[in-house]
Amino acid sequence: MSMRLSVITTFWVVVGLMVGVGQLTRVLLAHLIEINYYLAFSIALPSPVIFGVIILFLVSMIWLFYTKCQLGLSWAVALGLIVGGGISNFCDRLLLSGGVADYWRILDLSAINLPDIAIVIGIIWAIYLLTTSHGA
Repeated sequence: MSMRLSVITTFWVVVGLMVGVGQLTRVLLAHLIEINYYLAFSIALPSPVIFGVIILFLVSMIWLFYTKCQLGLSWAVALGLIVGGGISNFCDRLLLSGGVADYWRILDLSAINLPDIAIVIGIIWAIYLLTTSHGA
């Protein structure tokens, strides 16, 4: 298998796992769910705008991956976490009338879910790759 095909496969496996695990976790922790109708950082926008922002973000991340997939497996995993978490949250919005299922409270500040954590880890990993020789 070529390196490019291996990187693309890794990306989509991470995306698929993240979506599957994110949705399964939502079902298993249904008794803890708080529905969040806002965008990140509690930004209140009308639902059509939120859907548009999410779709634009996901398409941009997938485009970025395909234009940069020669960078290797680390980038495939980082962007796979971001896209997989985003798609899982998007599925929540489709299934929960525009809301996202959050089930873990962070003090009294916020509630989060597994896809949120995947997105943050993916972003931190991408920043690490951008700022070190590992990203080349």
